[in-house]
Amino acid sequence: MKPLDPFLLDLEKITLIEASAGTGKTYTITTLFARLIARGYSVESILVVTFTEAAAAELKLRIRKRLASFLDKDKWKDNEDELTTFFNGQPEPGLIQKRIAHAVTCFDQACIMTIHSFCLQTLKENAFESGTNFDIELLTDSSLFFDQVCMDFFMARINDMDSLFLKFLTHKGVTPESFKASFRSLVSRSDLDFIPDIAGFKDVCNPYRDLTQKIYHILKNQKQEITDLIQGHKGLDKRSYTKKNIPHWLDLSKKKLEAQGRDTLFVMTEKGDPLYKFTRTRLSSKTKEGHDVPIHELFDLCEDLLGLSMSLETNVISLQLDFFSFFNQELDKMKYIQGACFFDDLINDLASA
Repeated sequence: MKPLDPFLLDLEKITLIEASAGTGKTYTITTLFARLIARGYSVESILVVTFTEAAAAELKLRIRKRLASFLDKDKWKDNEDELTTFFNGQPEPGLIQKRIAHAVTCFDQACIMTIHSFCLQTLKENAFESGTNFDIELLTDSSLFFDQVCMDFFMARINDMDSLFLKFLTHKGVTPESFKASFRSLVSRSDLDFIPDIAGFKDVCNPYRDLTQKIYHILKNQKQEITDLIQGHKGLDKRSYTKKNIPHWLDLSKKKLEAQGRDTLFVMTEKGDPLYKFTRTRLSSKTKEGHDVPIHELFDLCEDLLGLSMSLETNVISLQLDFFSFFNQELDKMKYIQGACFFDDLINDLASA
């Protein structure tokens, strides 16, 4: 493997250097900075960004120290430093020395900062062009704002919804806390693609209730008829529909309807409520090839209930998509009224500008 030589890197090209701690990344940065100064770039025209304030302060100190060290007359005379040796071999080394001396004198103008500090400074300096408040304030902690937006969203959009749908949300674990846990790291991402990007909200609660009431009347009056139909069907897998299980499943469904009334919520999945076993979808999967699926009104109603359950699932996705829009609206409102923003907004706002 060929070692990296910062004196040979092409300053006109983009170079990605990936290395572990202690391998000389900072040394490379100080060398590149000095070479740019030697070429005639002013201190304030060179941007150096890093992640933390501590790292930025360390870089600033190391770069200035490297430049100042180059001006040591003894080193310049004896060629003891790599930088001195390199610059002595360039055309007009005296001019290079003057440029570096000027850079040290003007070093307080150096743009060596964190990524967010750079974004904030640029937005402030170009407030008119970027549409940013002239006195924008950086808020370091976005958690309180995010928590409040979650609570406001539930208060404004969810708490007054139909009781059946609220019951479904409880079953799915949809709470302000779950939104906080799921979306805190995502709301600041402007580059996300949502799949699906649109999910229409359909109010299906009353049709859902009507279906469960019809199902209840059938379970109450036609239990034996349904049991005999399934048991007598030659094409149906009897290991999946045993003589013992069929009436047991029907009884469980009936008892659940009697206990929960009009807001009965069925989990229409294989491992959910036994009523799922009577959907045409499930019956079809357990019917042998060459045989027709058994026909009964209950099976059609259960299939319709499965469809409405899927609509409830889609409604949850719709709410999640709405939350991102709601968050952005509240964030824009807060930034406009208070003239404040958070770290992630600095990057997004500068990118947009």
